Amino acid sequence: MLNRLIDHFRPPAIRTLPAFRRFVSGEASYLAQRSTYEFTRNTLAWYGQHAFADDRFNDAFRVCRWEAYAALTTRFVLLARARLDVPGAAASARAGTALADQAAAMLAEYPLPPHRQAWDDILDALRLRLATFDPVAPPGPAALGDEAAAVVYPTLPARSGNATEDREVIANALRFGTIAVNDRLGTRLDRTAILGQLLAEGAPR
Repeated sequence: MLNRLIDHFRPPAIRTLPAFRRFVSGEASYLAQRSTYEFTRNTLAWYGQHAFADDRFNDAFRVCRWEAYAALTTRFVLLARARLDVPGAAASARAGTALADQAAAMLAEYPLPPHRQAWDDILDALRLRLATFDPVAPPGPAALGDEAAAVVYPTLPARSGNATEDREVIANALRFGTIAVNDRLGTRLDRTAILGQLLAEGAPR
């Protein structure tokens, strides 16, 4: 029990790729579920108790949560890339390949949701961004949170009559959540250890 308390208040450094995947996947899952559930519950208010008892509504809500999870997972990988000091174009390509593979492994940990035949579009977009990544002007956490919100908004199973306000509410939730994840990544990521493993994973076979 003491070890669990220590890990809670002083979580260990992320020094291995399995630990990296657990961190990113766990944070993406938590933020995806919390933000979409709170938005939906607050929007529906009293009617939520009926909606969440409806199978069709829950099917739509699952689509929303899965798309939010994928959008956040890939953007949290970009947060990690921005924190790595990769020496040169060749190493950058290898690190990008390995990071995309990490994202693919995280998505493959779960059976494909019924509305999806593959995550190829999500992963292809990530690979392109990693291949053209500019370390001088990396995407910031607020912008990445806004990107995720743009993906999530069309899938929300309930909305109010004010589209502008709805977009801002979900954007705020994902923006501030992504900033918080970036802060935790900054304190826990062992950049040297993770970069070394990524470069080894991304090396030509």
